[in-house]
Amino acid sequence: MNSNMEKLRSQKLMDPNELMTFSTLAELMSNSVKRYGERPFFGVKRNGAYEWMTYSEFGVIVRKLRTLLKQQGLSKGDRLAVIANNSVEFAASAYAAYGLGGVLVPMYEVQKLQDWEFIFGDSKPVLAVVANDSIREKVEGIGCESLKHIFVIHPEKERASEALMSLIEGVQEMTEVGDVSPEDVSDIIYTSGTTGRPRGVVLTHRSVCENTKITGARFPISCEDRTLAFLPWAHAFGKTVDLHVFPAVGAAVGLAESSRTIAQNLREVNPTILISVPKIFNKIYDTIHLKIEGKKLPSMMFRQAEELAARANSGKLSLFGKAGNAVLDRLVGAKVRAAFGDSLRFCISGGASLSSEVASFFNNFGVLVFEGYGMTEHSPVVAVNNAFMSKIGSVGRPLDGVKVEILHDNEALDKSDERCGEIVLSGVSVMKEYLNAPEATAEVLDEQGRLHTGDMGYVDEDNVIWITGRVKEQYKLENGKYVVPTALEEKINTVPNISISVIFGSGKPYNVALLVPSPEFVEKFRAVNHLEKLSDAELASNEMFRKALSKDLQAACADFRGYEKPQKFAVILDEFTIQNGLLSPALKIRRREIEKRYADIIADLYK
Repeated sequence: MNSNMEKLRSQKLMDPNELMTFSTLAELMSNSVKRYGERPFFGVKRNGAYEWMTYSEFGVIVRKLRTLLKQQGLSKGDRLAVIANNSVEFAASAYAAYGLGGVLVPMYEVQKLQDWEFIFGDSKPVLAVVANDSIREKVEGIGCESLKHIFVIHPEKERASEALMSLIEGVQEMTEVGDVSPEDVSDIIYTSGTTGRPRGVVLTHRSVCENTKITGARFPISCEDRTLAFLPWAHAFGKTVDLHVFPAVGAAVGLAESSRTIAQNLREVNPTILISVPKIFNKIYDTIHLKIEGKKLPSMMFRQAEELAARANSGKLSLFGKAGNAVLDRLVGAKVRAAFGDSLRFCISGGASLSSEVASFFNNFGVLVFEGYGMTEHSPVVAVNNAFMSKIGSVGRPLDGVKVEILHDNEALDKSDERCGEIVLSGVSVMKEYLNAPEATAEVLDEQGRLHTGDMGYVDEDNVIWITGRVKEQYKLENGKYVVPTALEEKINTVPNISISVIFGSGKPYNVALLVPSPEFVEKFRAVNHLEKLSDAELASNEMFRKALSKDLQAACADFRGYEKPQKFAVILDEFTIQNGLLSPALKIRRREIEKRYADIIADLYK
């Protein structure tokens, strides 16, 4: 068995009733400031090095900012909009608002203006905290009548005295936590809108606090741990773990400078626990494999190291094999682990499905990646693997107190697999409602208060959940066969040369795929084949280029059923971004937008 897994099993799990004695988020932070006062909390990189702020120092900032928000008119039940990347100011704004009974409405800096317009009109915030003057000007242009004041975290130099932190430093009075009840609304988090307009998920202090406790109790975590925070706090997953679970136990949270510096920041912060989405693991996996591609000796050594590591983890090595594994682990495995720093105990992956190939790869080399499952409407974590029950490809057992049912009465479901049905949840973590959307709320919350997730899956004999796709994304081919595109795309995306794949085929005789090759592969292919002068359009139709991608596609689809395999594909060299609408702020593909944009190309694949 993996030695890191054995170490993790030997460590004590937290008793949520022992340390997590809070019933509101405001109380959570107040308790942590008292208990862990002089321990490091937030790490921010300045002048080339990380500087750490203690819990006590953060507590002072929160209480002063609470005074500032109160002076500007934030009262119980009022909404505070925050449009900013992860920062001390973002965290302080959240906890300052919670202590006044205010409601946090977080948004992404990279979000579209029309999304901001909808969210401001729907949630009607009284105050806003924004990252910079550019965002401030756009928010002012929205003309939100309820908005009284906008604070700016990083204004232009001539307005430096108006920076939020400068204003906080000038406040003398420190406002303590007011009248806040577990049943009060704490957050309105808007879903990414992958299939339509965003919906405001209304969460209470009780639902978020309960989810914080049962998530933290699944792993041995303590004030000795530290993480690198790069998942956006406008997303429920990153927010709950970084801003609630880690502070509840006094852990340290280093803030990544940007998405482009994660690799460097990992080495600088040297985390013991890492919370991520599959995109980061896929990126590291692809980078490692692309480095050895075409190099005979390194490639051979790497494959042998993988094979021996896998056999070692299953306990199937001879003494000679163990010796070989030890040598190759120092040469290969150590470099894989070094990509995450040298103190990592385990990782948790959520937000989207992680491929079994990628999870197994890291697990074999001692980087434990436990996949989980959640949704904003469940505050958000539902289930997660851990050292005591880990099945690669699954999302683990439900958290304590979460009831999972598999319903088979949805007419859209594929009835060929009797185990599969729609996943339905019950428990304290379920949202209160969608804001101002009673019909949408009724679609997902039934009369018993159960949350219909729209996800398909089953629960096995060990009470472990397996996700097989989304009900709404599932479609039928012309021959009546059901296809779940997400499961197929996940497999194709593990190929290092393919960054994104999108499969279509609803009502058609066969599946087709749009393939977005990785930038590294494109650059390398151009250089090796002296094709630098070709335009993107010419490269996309280049026979050699297509043949290379076709080979990768066929290898990835080897285990697909015949009708699932894409019969034709098109190469797309456009970048999929949040800005151009092809990715959601949570970095999920927007299938409908992609289908509309490339409708002619998709149609040509059926000619």
